Amino acid sequence: MTSLLLHRAVRNNALWCDIVSAVHGQRGEFTRTLWLHRQGTPPFYPDAITLTGAGSAAEQEEAIAVLTRSRPGGWGIKDSYCALDLAPQGFTVLFEAEWIGLDADDDLDDDGSGLTWERVETAGKLAAWEKAWAGGEPQATPIFAEPLLQRPEIAFLAAYSDKALQGGAILNHQAEVIGHSNVFAIGGNEQPIRTGLVREARRLFPGEPIVGYESGDDLENALALGFTALGRLRIWARD
Repeated sequence: MTSLLLHRAVRNNALWCDIVSAVHGQRGEFTRTLWLHRQGTPPFYPDAITLTGAGSAAEQEEAIAVLTRSRPGGWGIKDSYCALDLAPQGFTVLFEAEWIGLDADDDLDDDGSGLTWERVETAGKLAAWEKAWAGGEPQATPIFAEPLLQRPEIAFLAAYSDKALQGGAILNHQAEVIGHSNVFAIGGNEQPIRTGLVREARRLFPGEPIVGYESGDDLENALALGFTALGRLRIWARD
C-alpha cells in the first residue's frame, strides 16, 4: 500500500504543478517517466518532475539533458524518488524532503483551537491569502490566479480566529488522493492548522488518503500528527 500511495502522491503533485502552470499560460507535458515544462514555470515550481523510480533514471537523465539544452536560464527538477545524478549536468541539490501520507480512515482528536475554516472563493481573498502565505510580503507576480478557485478539485483554505486570519493551506484532489501543500501558520503554531486541515480534507473529499511532502520541523510536525513517511525526494537546481 505504501508504494501505491507514494506513486499516487507523486502523480498528484505533478498534476497540481501542471494546473498552476496552465493558469500562467501553458500546460506541461506528460511522458511515461516525466512531467516537464519547456517554457518555464512560476516561482517555486519545478520545470520537470520524475514520475517513476530508479529503473527509469538513465532515461530521465538523458531526457533532462535534451530538455535543458533547449532553453537557457535556470532549471529546477523534482527527483521524486531520489534516483537521479544530475551533478554531471551542472545541477546541485537544493534540498531533500520526505513524501508523507495519512490513510483515509485515520482521524484526529479535536485540538481545541476553536478555529473557523473557510474556502477562499474570491480574487480579493485569494490575494490576501497569498500575501499571508508569503509572510506578509506581496508577490511581484502572483503565483495563484483566480481560475484556480473555479476548479472543484482545488481548495484554498483559510483558518480564522475572531475574523483574524491564522493560517491556511491548499488541497488538491487528484490521482485518488488529496494533496496538501503551502501550509502556513501566522505566529508559528502550526499544529492546530495541520489538524484542522486534515478535518477539512475529510469533509470536502471524504474517503481519500491525504499526501504531501515536508522537511525539517514541518516534517516532524506532520509525523507527530499521524502521517507516515513514504519515501525521499530531492530538488535539483541549476543556474
